[in-house]
Amino acid sequence: MMEIAPAVLDPAVALVLSPGARILAFIWGVLWASFGNVVIHRVPLEMSVIRPRSRCGSCETPIAGWDNIPIISYLLLRGKCRHCDARFAIRYLVVEILGGLLSFALYIQIVHVPLLTGGFDLVTPLLSWLFWFAFGLALMIITFIDLDAWIIPDVVVLPMAILGFATAWINPDILGVPGLEATLSGVSGYCMFWGIRWVYLRFRGIEALGLGDAKLLLMVGAFQGFPGLVWCIGAGAVQGLLISVPMLLLGRNVANSDLHDVHGDDPELGEEDPDGAVVGHRVPFGPFLALAAMEYVLLRPTLDGLFQQWMTP
Repeated sequence: MMEIAPAVLDPAVALVLSPGARILAFIWGVLWASFGNVVIHRVPLEMSVIRPRSRCGSCETPIAGWDNIPIISYLLLRGKCRHCDARFAIRYLVVEILGGLLSFALYIQIVHVPLLTGGFDLVTPLLSWLFWFAFGLALMIITFIDLDAWIIPDVVVLPMAILGFATAWINPDILGVPGLEATLSGVSGYCMFWGIRWVYLRFRGIEALGLGDAKLLLMVGAFQGFPGLVWCIGAGAVQGLLISVPMLLLGRNVANSDLHDVHGDDPELGEEDPDGAVVGHRVPFGPFLALAAMEYVLLRPTLDGLFQQWMTP
């Protein structure tokens, strides 16, 4: 018979390890992802994320509460408005499901498994789960906004970077990154991309990387330290090539819109190179950085072990 860790005898720990707690973790993620959908839609339009209440984009009818239940309402209404039958984007359903799965996965990894294997500290794992879920939700929001509007909004990335820095200095156990490392890695990531952007603007007259990507690395470094920053840049670049090049060869855009349709004829954007084949096309880099950063969160024990082996002589 499997031996049960003594910590399970504590009623509070037993509650946290219960199936109901895991279901609530999923629901928590779904609810916040539903709010994330509001942010994704409204922030590029410079609208308030609080008012007005959700409404159909076609007939402008406010959506009733019973038609605004995450996942369930979308499925019952078959992705259509009850009043005008206009279709809602499948993204709403995808984001809500991803939010629930992300919260559930992080809960199992950060709270459930450590307590099940003999951990006695309850507060730190719960706080860690909440902070890492907030980080993951921000990455999802950034991904979909960048794909739609070619921007990484300051209103999302900068508060999250500040939260990461403050947490690393006040209680480094929550993120597992000391304050000094978080600060140095975040600033290093920002300065690296700022420098690349400056070189391209100075010598080629085009903006190869936006400052939004640099600010995203500021946030990633604040939460994940140097190992996460290195993984984010390296894996993000590799996965960006592996995904974007085949799509461009097939004549498909990686983003959901054209850069110049969104931002107009900004001279700093320059022109795409007509002779550069797929290399001459622009691709939003933020989603690939966000994907790599989320991979590090979910695979952190394994990746940290590989990083230590790489750094050890």
